[in-house]
Amino acid sequence: MAKKNDDFFKVKKPWSEVKDELLGCYLKPYIQKILHTQRPIIYVDCFAGKGKFEDGKPGSPLIALNTIQGCLGYTKMNDWNIKPFFIDVNYADDLRTNLTEYGEVGIISGRYEDEIEKLLSDKSGCNVFLYIDPYGIKALNYGLFQSFSTRYKFNSIELLINMNSFGFIREGCRVLGVPFEDASIFEDLIEYESTKLEANEKSVNVLNNIAGGDYWQEIIKAKNRNEISVYEAEAQFAEQYCDRLRQNFKYVLNMPLKIKRGQLPKYRMIHATNHVDGCLLMVDNICCRWQLMKDIQDGGQMQLWEENYNNDMVDEEDIRKKVVEHVSGYFSFCRLNIVLADFFMKYGPICKASVVKSVYKDLEDQGMLEVQRTPAYTKGGKPSSFFADEKKQRTEIRWHS
Repeated sequence: MAKKNDDFFKVKKPWSEVKDELLGCYLKPYIQKILHTQRPIIYVDCFAGKGKFEDGKPGSPLIALNTIQGCLGYTKMNDWNIKPFFIDVNYADDLRTNLTEYGEVGIISGRYEDEIEKLLSDKSGCNVFLYIDPYGIKALNYGLFQSFSTRYKFNSIELLINMNSFGFIREGCRVLGVPFEDASIFEDLIEYESTKLEANEKSVNVLNNIAGGDYWQEIIKAKNRNEISVYEAEAQFAEQYCDRLRQNFKYVLNMPLKIKRGQLPKYRMIHATNHVDGCLLMVDNICCRWQLMKDIQDGGQMQLWEENYNNDMVDEEDIRKKVVEHVSGYFSFCRLNIVLADFFMKYGPICKASVVKSVYKDLEDQGMLEVQRTPAYTKGGKPSSFFADEKKQRTEIRWHS
């Protein structure tokens, strides 16, 4: 049984507001789009908690169910099939009470690690979305993520993971006997169940299983040699963890969660999917949620310059330079959305997709980018000018060599 920390659910913290908004605001367009596959949708909140906080604010289960109900209220499809499931080792009874008004939902009392494969074993052909907001890093066994993408024959699979990257670095240091230069930097790490490993080979294997490899060990050793700071260690681990996920999921994005400006990210919200549309939806979602995070950091005060998701100043010329550098490598026609998604895999969600498209439009006007559109003409007989890559509008681009 996991250690209970009831204070965790008394008041919803600001960082929790951001991560739940990231979930809710992504689920709406995800469900609207994925319904058209006409395959069942399996939504699983793997660490559901109580469903809502004692201050009355909704937790992730209520946010997800309200979003699902809203989507179904607008859809014209009559044959939809969405099955939500909620797993929790401590609060299944609270969930049943707090979710009563939503009718029949699947509530599973148990550990995610023990229950998830049983739950998904007969979901072949379904669209699966897993929200994984664990109580401790030990639950994030990479082997499970790998099996989700290879072992099961889902129609689609997407993960939204809350990775306690700072907690991982703390345990990596402890396990390899690397001292913290300032242990107080870990004191405001808000955790429901703090993972604490001993310095032995078994613990090394535990962290290898979480990370999906032993690459983290060299990061900790570099910190011990004073080649990098603990801040840089966290950033390198997050980057390499996402690279590891890309071995099983084509598109992986991450958003750092840091409540104070200049603070080390305590968590990373990581989205993994094999579908280009999901990637682009999440890019715009991260950009919008970042505005909420920035408002929390600034206390509502105006800033003199715009910033991106990583507190880096937005430089329009730098973005344009990156866009040109990236698209100039496409000498054969390629679908617009694939080029866009590859851009964000290279540079991160540094701006909305519409910003990149505006640069493409400018490059087309300058004769530097060739564009093929289907349909090529409007109903009025004029040449099409859209930059969309959807069911009824297809755009392909290549660099004008």
